[in-house]
Order: sequence, then structure tokens, then C-alpha cells
Amino acid sequence: MEMWIGDLLADASPPEKPKFKSPLVLIHGLWTGSWCWRPWATHFANLGWECWAINFRGRFETERRAALKRLQFQDCVEDLKRVIRNAGFPPVLVAHSLGGVVAQKAAEDEKISALILLSCLPPREIQMATPRLRRNLRLKYAPLIFLRRSFCLEEKDFRRLWLASVPQGRHADILGRMVPESSYLVREFLDRRAEIDPKRIRCPVLVVGGSEDRVVPAASLRAVAQSLRADLKEYPDHGHWVMGEAGGDVIVRDIHRWLVQKLGEGILLAEFSEQR
Repeated sequence: MEMWIGDLLADASPPEKPKFKSPLVLIHGLWTGSWCWRPWATHFANLGWECWAINFRGRFETERRAALKRLQFQDCVEDLKRVIRNAGFPPVLVAHSLGGVVAQKAAEDEKISALILLSCLPPREIQMATPRLRRNLRLKYAPLIFLRRSFCLEEKDFRRLWLASVPQGRHADILGRMVPESSYLVREFLDRRAEIDPKRIRCPVLVVGGSEDRVVPAASLRAVAQSLRADLKEYPDHGHWVMGEAGGDVIVRDIHRWLVQKLGEGILLAEFSEQR
């Protein structure tokens, strides 16, 4: 169901039997919105989690083009901080791709229970060679970035990189929901401009990704995990769009178990804590 958090629109998935104090805040990446989390939100809700799948600006406004023309990385960070402060208990952030960098930046200043990073780019301070496919994207879309125009990736590029491990039958639905993206956010993604201070992120962190990711290679995931002193779960045969690929329910259950083990009884509502 729709839920407004300040001036941001979110999709809320309430659990049938609430078990946990923390809501899960689900944070999308580029060219997408809250809808990308629907399969996972259903799985998490069935496990007792309340889910808030948020939308960054430019996904729901009437004047989307105007919103996207102004939308910068720090705007997304500030919006996420307001969402965190709106929670009655420090939330768990589950973030995909560039959303993971936004989540790390917000976690430097806000109190959260845990941070789950899916297919997340390494920040600027991690020195790594940019994969050839991402370099090619930078060259191809440089004129649109320079002109500060919001734009969508061409379908063939999104299929080849983002959806490479998604069953073909699901491509049309995903591509039909793509939205234009802020040139500022695309540049942030391609140039890795954000700086993250791992010492300021004090919650448990889990890095999740696929061994077949063409956007964020496995070596990058390992570097992110090492920098944050995080746990790492790497899944064979999975790519960049990990939350929309086959077997996603298995990954959700793994994340759920990790959260319960890391956070213990402190995350449980009173009636479930007493049962243990």
C-alpha cells in the first residue's frame, strides 16, 4: 500500500504477524523505483518484517523531468536520513547498486540497526579498475551527462548488464517500468565520486552479490566488504539485478537469518522475545 514519509512516496508491506521492532527500508538504484522490491518485500513480510520500499524524487511527482533535472546524490542522502528518523526504532537498510552508496552515506550520521548492501559499487577511496562495460557506458552516455539531461539506458544495455541473469520472460515487465534518471546520479554511479568513512558506520553490515554481475564484479564486492569489515554472501549464477532473479527467496531467507543472528533478541518485539 502507498505510504508517505514526509514528501517521499513509499510502498509499505505490513507483515501479517509482526515480529521485529525495526522496519526494513528498501532502497532502489538507478532507472527504477520501489516496484523493484515487490517480490522481496512479500518474502520479508511473510517472515515478520515490515517493509518500506521508498522512491527517490523523480519517480512520483507530476513534474518528474523538473525533479530529475535537480536531483543530486546528496538530495537522496538527505531524503533517506528523513526516512530513518521517521522510524520508531532504528531501521534496517537494504539497498541496491547506487542505493547502497546512498545508504552508507546516510549511515555515517544516522542510527540504524543493520545495513545490507546488494550489488553495491565500491566508493571512491577503494582503488579499483573500472570494468570495461562500465567504461563503455560512460563514453556512450557522456553527451547526455554533460548536458545534464535525464535519460534511460537503451534497452539493449540494460538487458546486457542489469538483467543478464534474469529469466528472459521477466525482461519486458522490468523494462516497461524503467524511468529516466538524473544525470547527476548517473555520473555519481559511473565516476564513483562519493567518499565513505567506514569508521562512522557502526552497525553490522552484510554485502550481498552475484558472481556473474557485469556491473559490479565479485572483486569489487569483496573490496567493499573488506573496507567495511562486513560479512559477505556471494551467490553463483547471480548477476546485478539480484532481487529480481530466480532463487531470490533463498537470498531473502539468508538475509533474514543473518539479521536475527546479528541483532539477537534486541530486534524482536516483546511477545516473541519472551517466547525465546
